[in-house]
Amino acid sequence: MIGYAGQRGAADMAARCRDELLRHLPADLVDDACGMDREYPVPEACVPYARVRIGAGGVEAGLWLMGEKLQSGLDIDLRKIPIRQETVEICEVLGLDPYVLPGGGAWLIAVPDAEAAVGICRRRQIPADLVGRTQPGAARVLRCGEILRYLERPQF
Repeated sequence: MIGYAGQRGAADMAARCRDELLRHLPADLVDDACGMDREYPVPEACVPYARVRIGAGGVEAGLWLMGEKLQSGLDIDLRKIPIRQETVEICEVLGLDPYVLPGGGAWLIAVPDAEAAVGICRRRQIPADLVGRTQPGAARVLRCGEILRYLERPQF
């Protein structure tokens, strides 16, 4: 994954719900969140088999679409999905799920050598992490430690 989960959604919520958020969070955190809506490039050196821009429906919808594009299952570690602390705090105050907030300029990419792609991104100061792998079949598994659940088809 390139970029951060829920970055656009958190930026929008920080602007729209500023007064409510300021009752619970420091002003500098809310202000920083307003500027999180940025576009991250997919470096040319990271030629993907497939890529999905994380938009409406957030990371979860993006993962579903990636599985569809690749016609495979996925095994994803939710703890590996990059997310900014500002997004976590805003979602906690507003009762939102950061994994379904719009990601804006974030991407999911499937590449032949994920470790190399992450290294390329990081050398270019582009936030990136290996969040999972493809697997045979159609099951899209989300893991968080010992907790396992299956990704459900998003309502587009």
